[in-house]
Order: sequence, then C-alpha cells, then structure tokens
Amino acid sequence: MKTISILGKIYLLIVLVTTLSASVSASLDQIAIYKGDTATLTIKATGGDIKFPNITSIVGYNVLSKSSGSSVYIINSQVTKSKTISYTFAPTKTITIPPFKITVDGKIEQTQPLELKVIKPTISKQGDDFVFKLHLSKHKVYTGEAIKASLVFSYKVGSNPLGVNLDKFTPEHFWIKKLQSPQPQEKNGYIVQSIDYLLFPQTSGKQTIPNQTIIVTTREPRTNFLQHKRIISNEENIDVLPLPQGISVQGDYKIKATIDKKNIKANEPVNLTIKIDGFGNIDDIEPFKLDLDDEVVYASKPTITSTILHNKYGGEFIQKISIIGENDFTIPAISFRYFDIKEKKVKEIKTKPFHIKVTAKVKQTPTIQTNNIIKTVPKEKIIIKKEDSIVGFVLGIIVYYLFTRTKISKRDERPIETKIKKAKNDKELYNILLPYCQDKDLKDILTKLEINIYNNGDFKIDKKDIIEIINELK
Repeated sequence: MKTISILGKIYLLIVLVTTLSASVSASLDQIAIYKGDTATLTIKATGGDIKFPNITSIVGYNVLSKSSGSSVYIINSQVTKSKTISYTFAPTKTITIPPFKITVDGKIEQTQPLELKVIKPTISKQGDDFVFKLHLSKHKVYTGEAIKASLVFSYKVGSNPLGVNLDKFTPEHFWIKKLQSPQPQEKNGYIVQSIDYLLFPQTSGKQTIPNQTIIVTTREPRTNFLQHKRIISNEENIDVLPLPQGISVQGDYKIKATIDKKNIKANEPVNLTIKIDGFGNIDDIEPFKLDLDDEVVYASKPTITSTILHNKYGGEFIQKISIIGENDFTIPAISFRYFDIKEKKVKEIKTKPFHIKVTAKVKQTPTIQTNNIIKTVPKEKIIIKKEDSIVGFVLGIIVYYLFTRTKISKRDERPIETKIKKAKNDKELYNILLPYCQDKDLKDILTKLEINIYNNGDFKIDKKDIIEIINELK
C-alpha cells in the first residue's frame, strides 16, 4: 500500500509540472489500485467559456459518483475561469483511459491518455496475525435460492487490535439478508468472529463475490504510533442456474384458501383469504388476481412474514380478497406454480373452488298502522268500494299521507345511513362500504380502513363525511 502511495505522489508531481501551462489536463488520484477498490479521474480546464462532455462511464466502467468545483482568477484585469470535475469508478483490470474532448473558448482541447494499473491483492492466510476469509454454503444454486455467506475475521490471541472496520458487504446482483452473528470464540490460538448473511442471487450466470476488505487498527510497540492494516479476503465464484421460463419462485410451499361465509345477501361481500407458507424466495410471490365477469372484486396488498430456520429462508404469504355479487357465483380454484429445487421440477398447487349462494333482496311494500295493528298493503292492490266511498276517501288520504311520509323518511335517512351510524368498528364499516368501492372518494376511505384493519393503521374515519358522499351518489 505504501508503494502505491509513493508512486502516486511522484506521478501527480510529474503531471502537475507538465500541465501547468495547459488549458486542459487530466489526472488520477493514484496510478495503481487493488482490485475491488475505486479510482478517481479528475479533469481540469481553464479559460473563459468551458464545456465538459457528459461522461457516464470510463473504458466501460460506470461512473459511481461525480463532484465538481470552479474558481475565478483575475490577472492584469483579465478574468480566467477554472473548472474541475472528478469521476469515481471501479475498474477490475488494468486500463488505459483515452483522451476526453473539452471545449474551451470555442476550441476543442484534449486531455492526455492515462494508464491505471489494477493489482491483485495479497490475500490473508492462516498463520498471519490477522486472517479474513469468505465462506459460502453453496457454489451452485438457482436464481433466488438462498446461500449462507460468512465473513470470518480471526486474530491471534495477544495481538489485541484497537479497532476493526469492515467495508459494507454489498455484492452486485444479490439481495442480502443479514443474520444474527454468533459470539466470538477462541479456536487454535485465534479469536474468531463471524458475520453471517443470506444471499439471494437475482441474475443467472457466473457470478463473483469479489475480495472483501477489513481495516485493522493496531499500535506499533516501539513508536506507540497507530497503524492501519488492510486485510484482504478471498473471492468466491457462484454458478447461478436460471429457473424455468415463466417461473420466478423456487422452494417448497403449501397453499390454502378460506372464506368467511358461503351464503350472503345481494351486494354483501364474501371475504377470501389466500395463504401460502413454506421455504424459498417467498418475497417474490406476485399478488393474486381474480377474473370474475359479473362480480366486483377488491384485492388487498399481500402481507409477507419472513422467518429463518436452520439457515433456510421462508415465511408466510397472506392475501385477502373481497367479492361482491348480486347472483350466485363461484370463486375458482387458486393455482400457484413454483420450482421445487429438491425434485428439480415445476410444481403446481391449488386451492378448492367455493360456490357462493346469494339471496336476492326482498322489495319492501308500504304499511298502514290503525289501532296499533300494522297491515301490509301492496300499492297495486289498494281497492276502495263504492258503498264505502267516504271511508275509502278518508282511508285513501291516510294511505297517501303515510306512504309519502315513508318515502320522505327514507330520503331523510336511508337504510345505508343507519348501517353506517351503527357500525361498531372499522371492519363492520369496511364491509358496509365495499359495494361502493367503484366510487373514487369511497375507494380512498376503503383503503384507509384496510390499512387500519390489516396493518395497524390509525386513520380517523368520519362517518358524517361518508354519509354525505353516499347521499351524493345516484
């Protein structure tokens, strides 16, 4: 590491001397790096009007970050601008950086080519004071299959490091889940500490987890100065096999579906719950959709509870779907396809279908109350005899009055309003409003109720606002 730093200083001095008079120059923060490290290319231009190209990659390596700065000089009343842009990237092999074209005061200038060496790091080995190793549980897996990765740092008893700084573990093309790490233990004259992860490859093909770096701080016994030692791990290669076409989930699963009732009234919801549990990349299960022609379907967002058992990742997938219909209907079987790693074949598991009986609503007829006796009078069968014309006339007025009063009363407070007011909790209110889920305003309220019910939300729901929205509907 010291050799690289000294060479870097000499290199920068040469570049500085040779480019003092140039309007455009390029430099590297160091001429050699270890594989896995980053390098920074800095381009500087001096002049009145400066235009830099849009640089997003350097010799095929993406720019990871970019920073810029500028300054203004006034010499003999002449204003000169200086603009600098630095690009950080991570090459994996020795490269030659080609010239870049910069426009200065309308003239195209070019930077000089630069060479950057990428040096293979010296990997720590057993017997060193400090040893850093990367261990994988598998080297051949399917896309999405879990791999246990352990970063194991060991130091000799008595070496007493003052500090240990581990670079962030973020291998490309992997989804990472950190595990609970075991306590340090003494083994074969070393204190051994392991940091464990589960890796889930997201892309098939040959994948490499590069050398990992840990910085150990020690104190030099003779001078008492602090020293920072760079300890390098091994790299590991993984062969990631693709899943069959159209399959995104692997593992071992069971599926189950339940409903809260089989007999409902028209426009009353039946609630379907789909549950999948098992081990594998359960997070990649897509939400289910029901394609019903005549029924209204309202599907909630699935909830996934993950677990790790004996270094196996899995959990439980639950999705709730409400269906509203006016006539008898069937909830079809729900099917789920996944790749079984043990048997190395695609499996399909299904739920059973549910047949729902819908009872039609009975139309109400006007009622007349006389002498505390309530009589039901169908409106097309109200008959007045000639010989009872006076009584019939009076009775007709009473019927008309009571009938119109009943209609007015229904307008004042419809049955749906009464149900809303009497709803004891969010779940009852949710079921009452489901038939109106096509309305935009009520759909927003249903979403809030759903969050309250299934995700412990705390949205305040105003029943008066709901009733106002209901009354505005035709």
